[in-house]
Amino acid sequence: MPKPLSHYRIVDLSCVLAGPFATQLLADLGAEVQKLEPPEGDPTRGWGPPFEDGDHGESAYFRCANRGKKSQAVDLHTEEGKAVLFDLLKDADVLVENFRADSTDRLGLGWKRLHAKFPKLIVASVRGFASDVTASRRAGYDFIIQAESGWMAITGEPEGRPMKVGVALVDVLTGLYCANGIQAALLHRERTGEALHIEVPLMEAALAGLVNVAAGALMTGTPPKRWGNAHPQIVPYQSFRCSDGDVAIGVGSDRQFEVLAMWLGLDLEARPEWKQNRGRVRGREELVALIEARTQASTVDEVLAMCEANAIPASRVRSVDEVLFRKGGELHNLLQPLFEADTNAVVPTLAAPILLNGERACAPLPPPRWNP
Repeated sequence: MPKPLSHYRIVDLSCVLAGPFATQLLADLGAEVQKLEPPEGDPTRGWGPPFEDGDHGESAYFRCANRGKKSQAVDLHTEEGKAVLFDLLKDADVLVENFRADSTDRLGLGWKRLHAKFPKLIVASVRGFASDVTASRRAGYDFIIQAESGWMAITGEPEGRPMKVGVALVDVLTGLYCANGIQAALLHRERTGEALHIEVPLMEAALAGLVNVAAGALMTGTPPKRWGNAHPQIVPYQSFRCSDGDVAIGVGSDRQFEVLAMWLGLDLEARPEWKQNRGRVRGREELVALIEARTQASTVDEVLAMCEANAIPASRVRSVDEVLFRKGGELHNLLQPLFEADTNAVVPTLAAPILLNGERACAPLPPPRWNP
């Protein structure tokens, strides 16, 4: 498999998810990543269950974001620990950390001091809030940022309570922005010789992730609301109940709706406003009720067969285990078993969803075991 970042060395001081997810992606692309954990280990080593072996093995949470790395315990509050770090930084290209800004200064690891000591070192800082805002000293966790950024206010059923997304998606999004920023900084350094300090705040990654929701609020000044599984700007684009389960239907064009209308037995000449999406959005309640009356009288397979025959995007609403263990190659080929030489164990992981010359990017090393 091509390894485009194989000539770069990364030192990873980050813990939990956003920073480790970024460095795992860089490892998948070939970078050498040395993870330095505090004496008690990355906190996610204890986040469970599930654990690999009862309550004593590796946690699934740690495993999801630390593939492809080597690890050692280092106490950065001691001179010995800092000496270990600085020795690694002599040959490193990138340092990734997720301390609060005031903590990096107390540890002597702020950008100005590191840049003076290692002028070619790129430093990537994952923060809860940007260093130039009043909230900069607040710690940031995914759940807190989902609440603070408005994500929870737009997630959940319309009449229900605000709800977080089912995974730590702010952390994942921040990690992707961080990895992207690091690669841009590496290209900049190759072109100019200048090292950069990258800062990626969870709060701002979450706001950027609001995309069309934020654009609509900025355009109209109207607070967005919760839509459950429906789409605020497209109809029909949601899940529907069938006689034996749920199906998701996403009508992305007026032509697709014309075909769906035929299946529903709708006369669009009598309802010309439904020929265009804006009219369907305005008539959402009536139209959705008509569609669900038909789907509830049908099985999931019957609805899917109709949609497939007419090129209407649709899917059964699946459980996580169903899609992970579904017949290989039907929906994805992301499962990647890694061999662990020390234990002769096979560690199941999900590769990065990036194909390089037809091969999915995945570092060959399983997540490092804890050996402080």
